[in-house]
Amino acid sequence: MTKQEYLDRVKQYPENAERVKLISDIYGTEINGIIAKIVSFSDNADFIDEERRAFSFKEILNASKEYEKDFKALGIIPVIDAYDNELIVYIIAEKTWAKYSLSDEVIFKKRDSLEKLL
Repeated sequence: MTKQEYLDRVKQYPENAERVKLISDIYGTEINGIIAKIVSFSDNADFIDEERRAFSFKEILNASKEYEKDFKALGIIPVIDAYDNELIVYIIAEKTWAKYSLSDEVIFKKRDSLEKLL
Protein backbone atom coordinates (compact mmCIF):
# COMPACT_ATOMS: atom_id res chain seq x y z
CA MET A 1 0.00 0.00 0.00
CA THR A 2 1.10 3.59 -0.41
CA LYS A 3 2.16 5.79 2.48
CA GLN A 4 -1.04 7.81 2.21
CA GLU A 5 -3.22 4.68 2.13
CA TYR A 6 -1.50 3.40 5.27
CA LEU A 7 -1.97 6.71 7.10
CA ASP A 8 -5.62 6.96 6.04
CA ARG A 9 -6.39 3.42 7.22
CA VAL A 10 -4.62 3.94 10.54
CA LYS A 11 -6.41 7.23 11.24
CA GLN A 12 -9.83 5.69 10.54
CA TYR A 13 -9.23 2.57 12.62
CA PRO A 14 -10.91 2.39 16.05
CA GLU A 15 -8.63 2.30 19.07
CA ASN A 16 -8.20 -1.03 20.82
CA ALA A 17 -8.14 -0.10 24.52
CA GLU A 18 -6.57 -3.42 25.57
CA ARG A 19 -3.64 -3.06 23.15
CA VAL A 20 -3.14 0.60 23.98
CA LYS A 21 -3.02 -0.19 27.71
CA LEU A 22 -0.56 -3.04 27.20
CA ILE A 23 1.86 -0.90 25.18
CA SER A 24 1.38 2.00 27.62
CA ASP A 25 2.29 -0.31 30.51
CA ILE A 26 5.33 -1.77 28.73
CA TYR A 27 6.76 1.62 27.77
CA GLY A 28 5.74 3.33 31.02
CA THR A 29 3.67 6.08 29.46
CA GLU A 30 0.12 6.70 28.37
CA ILE A 31 -0.13 6.67 24.58
CA ASN A 32 -2.82 8.35 22.51
CA GLY A 33 -3.38 9.89 19.10
CA ILE A 34 -1.77 8.35 16.04
CA ILE A 35 0.55 6.06 18.04
CA ALA A 36 -2.49 4.52 19.76
CA LYS A 37 -4.14 4.10 16.35
CA ILE A 38 -1.03 2.36 14.97
CA VAL A 39 -0.94 -0.04 17.91
CA SER A 40 -4.63 -0.78 17.41
CA PHE A 41 -4.39 -1.20 13.63
CA SER A 42 -1.31 -3.42 13.49
CA ASP A 43 -2.77 -6.94 13.32
CA ASN A 44 -0.19 -7.88 10.70
CA ALA A 45 2.96 -6.37 9.29
CA ASP A 46 2.10 -4.10 6.37
CA PHE A 47 4.42 -3.13 3.55
CA ILE A 48 4.29 0.58 2.78
CA ASP A 49 5.50 1.31 -0.73
CA GLU A 50 8.76 -0.56 -1.26
CA GLU A 51 10.77 1.12 1.43
CA ARG A 52 8.88 0.61 4.69
CA ARG A 53 7.30 -2.21 6.70
CA ALA A 54 4.92 -1.37 9.51
CA PHE A 55 5.35 -3.67 12.50
CA SER A 56 2.62 -6.00 13.62
CA PHE A 57 1.31 -5.58 17.16
CA LYS A 58 3.43 -8.52 18.34
CA GLU A 59 6.55 -6.91 16.85
CA ILE A 60 5.82 -3.63 18.65
CA LEU A 61 5.18 -5.58 21.83
CA ASN A 62 8.43 -7.56 21.57
CA ALA A 63 10.70 -5.01 19.88
CA SER A 64 13.21 -4.74 22.75
CA LYS A 65 13.72 -8.50 22.80
CA GLU A 66 13.84 -8.80 19.01
CA TYR A 67 16.42 -6.04 18.51
CA GLU A 68 18.20 -6.50 21.85
CA LYS A 69 17.70 -2.81 22.69
CA ASP A 70 16.02 -1.32 25.73
CA PHE A 71 13.57 0.91 23.86
CA LYS A 72 11.80 1.87 27.10
CA ALA A 73 15.07 3.23 28.53
CA LEU A 74 15.69 5.04 25.24
CA GLY A 75 12.22 6.57 25.51
CA ILE A 76 11.10 5.43 22.06
CA ILE A 77 8.47 3.10 20.62
CA PRO A 78 9.52 1.47 17.33
CA VAL A 79 6.67 1.00 14.85
CA ILE A 80 8.09 0.83 11.32
CA ASP A 81 11.13 -0.83 9.76
CA ALA A 82 12.66 1.72 7.38
CA TYR A 83 15.30 -0.79 6.21
CA ASP A 84 19.08 -0.20 6.22
CA ASN A 85 19.10 -0.86 10.00
CA GLU A 86 16.76 2.07 10.64
CA LEU A 87 13.44 2.17 12.43
CA ILE A 88 10.76 4.84 12.54
CA VAL A 89 10.04 5.50 16.20
CA TYR A 90 7.78 7.58 18.40
CA ILE A 91 9.74 9.65 20.93
CA ILE A 92 7.68 9.44 24.09
CA ALA A 93 8.89 12.53 26.01
CA GLU A 94 8.77 14.85 23.00
CA LYS A 95 5.65 13.37 21.38
CA THR A 96 7.48 13.48 18.06
CA TRP A 97 8.62 11.03 15.40
CA ALA A 98 12.13 10.17 14.26
CA LYS A 99 14.37 7.56 12.76
CA TYR A 100 16.54 5.40 14.96
CA SER A 101 19.71 3.78 13.63
CA LEU A 102 20.14 0.31 15.09
CA SER A 103 23.78 0.14 14.07
CA ASP A 104 24.82 3.64 15.24
CA GLU A 105 22.29 3.81 18.11
CA VAL A 106 21.30 7.39 17.30
CA ILE A 107 17.99 9.17 16.87
CA PHE A 108 17.82 11.47 13.87
CA LYS A 109 15.43 13.18 11.44
CA LYS A 110 12.98 14.30 14.12
CA ARG A 111 9.62 15.44 12.80
CA ASP A 112 6.43 16.61 14.48
CA SER A 113 4.26 14.15 12.55
CA LEU A 114 4.53 10.68 11.13
CA GLU A 115 3.34 11.98 7.75
CA LYS A 116 6.41 14.22 7.46
CA LEU A 117 8.75 11.33 8.27
CA LEU A 118 7.28 8.65 6.02
